[in-house]
Amino acid sequence: MRFIKMQRLGMLMPVAAMLLLSACDHYNCSSGANFGASTCTSSGSGLGTSGSGGTATAAFAFAVDTAGGSSNGTIDGYTLNTTANTFAATPSYTAPSIPTNDGGVGMVVAQSQYLYAGFGLAGQLYGWSIDSTGNLTAISGSPYTETFMSGVGGSRGINSIITNPAGTLLFLADTDSDQIYVFQIGTGGALTAVSGSPFSVPLSPVNLATDGLGKYLYMTNPDSSHVGSEIAAYSIASTGALTAVSGSPFVTSGSASYSMWQVAGEPTGKYLIGATGQNADINGVDDDHLYVYAITQSGSAAGAITPVSGSPFATEFSPYNIAVQPNSTGNLVYSFSINDTLTGFNGIEGYSIDSSTGALSAVSGSPFSGGTLGSWGQFDQSGAFLFVYSAVDDNGTFSYTLSPFDVASTGTLTDPISGTSLTDSGFWVVTDPPAAQ
Repeated sequence: MRFIKMQRLGMLMPVAAMLLLSACDHYNCSSGANFGASTCTSSGSGLGTSGSGGTATAAFAFAVDTAGGSSNGTIDGYTLNTTANTFAATPSYTAPSIPTNDGGVGMVVAQSQYLYAGFGLAGQLYGWSIDSTGNLTAISGSPYTETFMSGVGGSRGINSIITNPAGTLLFLADTDSDQIYVFQIGTGGALTAVSGSPFSVPLSPVNLATDGLGKYLYMTNPDSSHVGSEIAAYSIASTGALTAVSGSPFVTSGSASYSMWQVAGEPTGKYLIGATGQNADINGVDDDHLYVYAITQSGSAAGAITPVSGSPFATEFSPYNIAVQPNSTGNLVYSFSINDTLTGFNGIEGYSIDSSTGALSAVSGSPFSGGTLGSWGQFDQSGAFLFVYSAVDDNGTFSYTLSPFDVASTGTLTDPISGTSLTDSGFWVVTDPPAAQ
């Protein structure tokens, strides 16, 4: 078995999404063992089963589908139903058309009711409203022709299009031009450029994040091998205008490292969590750590970041991607990784973050290795479900799987429902139904 990197439809997806396994089927290695390590065995404790109930429609997922080749691409829709215990194509769903042969440069949901997707090759930004059944309706003015879309994420970002936590602002990282575009999300999801946008920044922004309260915008500048050098920070005005935080950009110096691939805020707005995304096979060395920064809350340096005591915190594996529980009472962080020989996904590691100190502690049972593993995870807005993406090469036939996990208050993951097969490897996003706001 081996992982391979691949450029697809003119867009280089993040390494995690494009590292593929051969000789394995969708969920299991050819030997029939749980898919986890290079030997097709698992690392860490297995996942339990769940008898969770809840509303029939617990979450929706949307994914870019370009598998039609010369035919029109589409946005595919999926529904997690916790009463029927199913995760499958949304019933009676009408898939909207999107540019062909373009996996996109980013996708995000705002307010649980608006979906936005950017397409670099077409230079277009699409928007749809989401109804209670999971169907999509084009937002007035969509698609927006934005020539800068070709530079968003530099064809390698995983979080190059994001919103603030309230879902009232849309941020896009133009890596090629060292700029951030900001749009107000208005009535019906319509987009209006913020006065002053685009905002010039002193680096090439790739991945974006806000703090948990939406007061500050942070950006990293890694190259295609995840090697970054600094984190820039900006305060966000009520209008959406950006102003550089004192001391920004924050550059690695001595034991204080700011060379991150990805950063993410947690709900209290007090901390920023980061991962360098290093891997021994790709970078020559692992970085088995998660980094936590304290966000200065007030004063002339409000928004500035400094490592908390004990950071970086040791992990079992080298995190590629992180997902942070977004709900107001959430305190969980999960990391996803690929083994050192690029032959399998490691178990999912779970941590809780101390609201007083920012310290990370492994949750009981971590790392979790049962179910379908992967290297890219997202939460729904409620923080009740963690979705994990995997890409597998079965002797030249590519398979893409999205799998939901229940998240207990203790951080334990359970895998009650099988994942669903995606048609292609473009961007994807999950969201609670609009009524769950």
